[in-house]
Amino acid sequence: MGLLDYYRQFEDVDEEELNRERRARRARERALALEQVPTIDLSGTEWPNFPNAEIMNAAIAAARGRVNGYPDRHAESIRRALAERHEVEPEQVVVGNGAAELLQNATLLLLREGGDLVTPWPSYPLFPLMAQRAGGRPVPVELAGGRVDTEALRNAVGPRTRVVVICNPNDPTGAYLDSQALGALLGALPDHVHVLLDEAYVEFQDVEDVDACLRLVDAFPRLLVFRTFSKIWGLSGLRAGYVIGSSATGDVLGALAPALGVNVLTQAGLAQALKIGDAEIARRRSLVIDQRARVLRHLHDLPVDATESQANFVWLRAPGLSGAELAGRLERAGVIVAHGGALGEEDHVRAAIRDAAAADRLLNALAGAAGSR
Repeated sequence: MGLLDYYRQFEDVDEEELNRERRARRARERALALEQVPTIDLSGTEWPNFPNAEIMNAAIAAARGRVNGYPDRHAESIRRALAERHEVEPEQVVVGNGAAELLQNATLLLLREGGDLVTPWPSYPLFPLMAQRAGGRPVPVELAGGRVDTEALRNAVGPRTRVVVICNPNDPTGAYLDSQALGALLGALPDHVHVLLDEAYVEFQDVEDVDACLRLVDAFPRLLVFRTFSKIWGLSGLRAGYVIGSSATGDVLGALAPALGVNVLTQAGLAQALKIGDAEIARRRSLVIDQRARVLRHLHDLPVDATESQANFVWLRAPGLSGAELAGRLERAGVIVAHGGALGEEDHVRAAIRDAAAADRLLNALAGAAGSR
């Protein structure tokens, strides 16, 4: 076939018809692309987005200019900023390499001669491990409807008890123990017991002021309050946390600080975050509170049980399904959640609360997963 013959075969082709076919093909391609929605991972509790670029730039600048020198071992500027934020003295603040490490250090110190660590259960899986690593014995106290049972907690405390550790809001249930109930519990405990209060998620609660429980440290010197930059601050990779105690806590508080301090990059990032981060923290807090209320409200119309949550996640159960079965169905619907077995209850899952789009995905997946039995 010659060149002219080749082009003559297209003389009768209707250009309008070709354009219609092209538009139809593109519409099918777009529809197919929309069907292929990427899986969303709601199994974690850290904030999913990158921090403000200025925070990252501050850490990078420190890496370029000061990484060859030792850090301020006492993180004085960070302690002053945190003390001002929480209206305490800098001597009441210890900065460390994550709240989990500070909690473990406290347990090692307080259980160094053995003894019991009492904790509500299910809760943060690290707590029983902390006791075991310190040579102590974990004593779990069953929650009541997902909430801390303060009477049962008091009854579990005995002569061997050295530590009571409470995650507040509780991970994984999201329940919150308010400052009045906590104060009553503290007042009922014997003098040989320290209370470690893990407030990793406290910024997400809207029951009372964010520092309501923290303010109890002056009235109860055996109370230590732990905070983290890993959750609402979104700085998990910097591994930074801090603990606040009474000025009368003395040697216990001082012994929790890491021997060589917190690295230069982390200190630079924290300094910038504390300087400029409040507006974003307030936005994230408001977002989670609004979407959490919406998710819990819509769950009333689904065959799904959920405890009231004051954290950035919800603790869910679908009657008739194990946690593994529910998690599997949700994953097939494109939503990954944390299976409750590793968190203390085999018949539950934990799902993070984020923005409206994530909440929609979770609710739609739950409607299909729990309603398809």
